[in-house]
Amino acid sequence: MLPELEALLQVQRYDARLMDAQRKRDEIPGRREALRAALDQAKGSHEHAKKELERVRLERRGQEKEIEVIQNEGSKLERQLLNLKTNKEYQAMLHEIELLKSKRSDRETLVLECFEREESLVAQVKQAELRIAEEERRLKAGEAELEKEAATLDQTIHSLRVDRDQVRPNIPGPVLARYDRLAGSRNGIAVAEVRKGACGACFTALTPQAMQEVRRNDAVLQCESCGRIVIWTEASAT
Repeated sequence: MLPELEALLQVQRYDARLMDAQRKRDEIPGRREALRAALDQAKGSHEHAKKELERVRLERRGQEKEIEVIQNEGSKLERQLLNLKTNKEYQAMLHEIELLKSKRSDRETLVLECFEREESLVAQVKQAELRIAEEERRLKAGEAELEKEAATLDQTIHSLRVDRDQVRPNIPGPVLARYDRLAGSRNGIAVAEVRKGACGACFTALTPQAMQEVRRNDAVLQCESCGRIVIWTEASAT
């Protein structure tokens, strides 16, 4: 294999590892934000449950005050029964009293419903508090792990760049320029190893003549389909 082909293959492998490491490094801020978003969501659920609980409590208290007003009004009407002169007035008063009792019964039903809703919301608030504690724990542990991972990736990226840059000078200038152009236009993959008689990047089969030429590894050849530099390696024979 020509020395420049060997160097090209090494550089491509370094660049592939660099892209993978850089991708993982770039994902870390998003992963950190996901942890914070989970905590924010837990806090939002807690706040919503608290507000709903307070709203239901206020509604219950309002109904209880209405019941008290209705009871007082009913008691007042019952006292007035003794002072009525005619049966018609008496019956009309009884009807009003019954209406108030029905109204009070409706309010009491609403109060019971509020109590049931409150009980459920109290449980939701407690559950939300537990979730907040858990998400805070996950955030703390996750951020520590991400910081460690980021530091490791930064060191890996630095080491790979140093190793790659030691090989790049072994490639002739025009060939290196071609490699960089291809890498820039082919998602970082400028060199492809032949696999099963095809370009290992675009998977287009090489012609018999191209296969013979690439097997010799005595020239810088490009895939007729995608334009990448194709190289025959030991793995190409499998």
